[in-house]
Amino acid sequence: MTKEWMPRERWDALVRGEGCPLCAELAVDAALTVEGYVVADLAVSRLRLSTHQSLPGYCVLICKQHVREPYELSPAKQLLFFEDMMRVGRALEQVFASVKMNFELLGNAVPHLHCHIKPRYYGDPAGGIPIWPDVYPHDLAPQQYEQRVAAIRAALAAQETTGRANAEPLS
Repeated sequence: MTKEWMPRERWDALVRGEGCPLCAELAVDAALTVEGYVVADLAVSRLRLSTHQSLPGYCVLICKQHVREPYELSPAKQLLFFEDMMRVGRALEQVFASVKMNFELLGNAVPHLHCHIKPRYYGDPAGGIPIWPDVYPHDLAPQQYEQRVAAIRAALAAQETTGRANAEPLS
């Protein structure tokens, strides 16, 4: 990933939603994209399991509406987006038995509201600092991704019936 800003004209177009890669991803009804596996469509967002599993369970939650910042959503949708984030965090912790959950709202590479949700584990390679998937890439076999997607879906479904995930941690 580059450390420099893209040309201003490109940035302004992306802010308007023109050529937005996340909008394009949301428009396609595919279970697998170049960036990962679709896990679920939630209240106002779509959850994707990242192809880079540098941290088991690393997902990206993408707002279905093209906005740059959470405060650009209506108050009701802000609450729903936050509830989607918390629901995913609980599910990932339940499935992967993490010790911490990092929620990263960045967007200076793609100005479309999305949250990187990264389960953290005691002893992971980045200790007390943020971890970047491209620094520690780890790709899995297709059946391993499918197993993780199924486990996350089960935990999300359990929350619908019980209010909290009851799934056992994934080994």
